[in-house]
Parts: sequence; structure tokens; C-alpha cells
Amino acid sequence: MSADDCISFDEAVKILTDELNYPEERALHFVKKFDHNKDGKLSAAEFRQFRNKIEETKVQLVPKFKDYDVDGNGYITLDEASAILQNDPFNFPADKVLMLLKKFDKDGNGKLDIEEFAGFYAEAKATNDEIASRFDELDVDGNGVLCPDEVVSILEELLGFDEVMAKYLINMFDTNRDGNLDKSEFVQLWTGMFGQ
Repeated sequence: MSADDCISFDEAVKILTDELNYPEERALHFVKKFDHNKDGKLSAAEFRQFRNKIEETKVQLVPKFKDYDVDGNGYITLDEASAILQNDPFNFPADKVLMLLKKFDKDGNGKLDIEEFAGFYAEAKATNDEIASRFDELDVDGNGVLCPDEVVSILEELLGFDEVMAKYLINMFDTNRDGNLDKSEFVQLWTGMFGQ
């Protein structure tokens, strides 16, 4: 690829889905992160960064699989998947973990092999990145927690809740009862409301 060449988003999405089993519905969002000049395609330099990220992910995936395969049997079980996704940095609720496991367990044996794990982990990472990005966007004062005012508008906009209902919902997910939502509480709210 010469310095003047470009690659379309569709071509980049295909590379991402082929090489990492990245979920197609999230791949475009990932690809767009590399379009720094916002021209709707990846320049040679942007594509190099994109390619490097894919290679970096591949290098990290095998060790991650081995780390999470606690019993060393070559599979990630539901218990092992839960240990991954119900703790930092993900903090996903149990039903989200089960949904992801079922989605990527292609042979239906209740566990993930390395190929299935690639898609599972990519989806989990993409979901976590999206939620973290939304959290950071809403955390206007940058203090690491969302006060009710920072969350109410998004619940009103996306779900059509009035302020009273939005505050009630925030209170439901405020497990430490500090009046705010930290990142893990926000993950619970977001995945509960939007299934992502």
C-alpha cells in the first residue's frame, strides 16, 4: 500500500472479522477509531495503525486465553468466563456473561475453545470500550462517578423516561448508596437497559 492509497471501511471491517472473529456489528465502530482525519476511509498511515492493533491483539489473545483457562483444559468454561467478565475492567452482570458465552459457543458444548474465545473476548472488549466511552462522555466533571444530573438526560433521551423515573432507575443501580453511579454501577445499568 503506497502513501496515497486508501482502504474502505468495508475492506477494513472484513479484515477485522476474518482475522479476529470480531463481531461484524461492532467492527465498523472499531475501524472508525482509526479514521483520524474523518474522511470515511483509512489512509496508508491510518491503515498501518489499524494493522498494528490487529497484530497486537493477536499476540495478546493467546496469553489471555491461557490466563483465563485456569484448569488448563484448553477451554474457557462458564465459571472461567464469569471470572473474566464479572471483574475489572468489565464488571458485566451474570446474565450478560451467559448471553455472550451462548452467542460464541458455536458447537454448543458450554465452553469456548481458542477460536470461539477470540470472538467472545473481542465482543466483551468492544462492549466494554463502548460503555467506558459513554461513561467518560457523561462524566462531565471528570470525577470518575456520574451524578444523577449527568445520567438523567441520557435516560430521558434514549428511553423517554421523565426525570422522576430516571432518578428512580439510577437509585436502583446505585449499589453502594452514595447517590452517584461509579463505572461498575453504570455498566450494570447500561447492560441492563440496552443489552450491550
